[in-house]
Amino acid sequence: MRKSSGFGVWTRGDWMTNSGGNKKELRLNEQIRCDEVRLIGEEGEALGVVSLPDAFNRARAAELDLVEISPTAKPPVCRIMDYGKYKYQQAKREHEQKRKHQASELKQLRIKSFRIEPHDVGIKRGKARQFIEAGHRVLFIMMFRAREHSHAELGEQLLIEQFAKPLADVSKTDAPPRKDGKKMTMTLAPLPNLKQILLAREKDQRKAEEARLRAEQLAREDLERITRVIPKEAMEGDDDEDDDEIGMEDDSE
Repeated sequence: MRKSSGFGVWTRGDWMTNSGGNKKELRLNEQIRCDEVRLIGEEGEALGVVSLPDAFNRARAAELDLVEISPTAKPPVCRIMDYGKYKYQQAKREHEQKRKHQASELKQLRIKSFRIEPHDVGIKRGKARQFIEAGHRVLFIMMFRAREHSHAELGEQLLIEQFAKPLADVSKTDAPPRKDGKKMTMTLAPLPNLKQILLAREKDQRKAEEARLRAEQLAREDLERITRVIPKEAMEGDDDEDDDEIGMEDDSE
C-alpha cells in the first residue's frame, strides 16, 4: 500500500482544483478540527460516527489519508482514501472532459463552383462523411463567379441534393444554405445518436460478412458431398464412351 502523506505535515496551501477552475479547500489528516466524524471506509462502506482520534488511527492503519469530504454535515463526513491517487484521477477526468469538448471541430470544405464535376462531388461528399462520423461539424463554402451570381438557386440545389440529403443518415442541417456576397455556406452537424447509428451499422456489416462466409462454406460442403456421391466407375465409364466416340469419328474419316 502507498504510504500516507503523513500526519502533521499538511499545510493550509494543500488545495484541490475543481472542474470549474475555482479552488476548493479539502481538509485532511491533522487539518481536520472536530470531536467526531461520520466515517466512510476505503471501499465506500459506512463505518458510522466515530471519534476523530479513532478515525485517525484507522487511516494510519491502512496507510492512507483521512479526508474531510463534507465539512458542513453534522457531524462532518470524512473518508479514508489515497488522496494523491484521488487528485490524480480527478485531474485525469478533467483532462478527458476537456479533450472531448475540443474533439468536435468545425471542418471546412470549399466548392469552387456549382458546376463542379460529379467525380469531385463524390470525393468531397466522402470527406464530409468522414468528418461527420468522427464527430465534427462541416461547413460547406461554395464560391460564385461572374454570371453565376444570378443562379444562386443552382448552388442551393447542389448543396441540398448532393450533400445534405445523401448525408442525412449521419447528420442534420445545422445551418441551411445561405448566400453572402460571393459565397454560399451550409453547415451539417452529426446526429445526436450518431454513435449508436455507427455501432448498429458495424454490427449489421459484421452479420452480413458472417452470412457471406457461411454461404461460401455451405457451397464448398455441397460440392464435396456431390463429388463423394458420384461413383468413380461412372466417371471412368463416361471417359471410355468419349474415347469410343472419338474412335468412331476417326474410322468414318
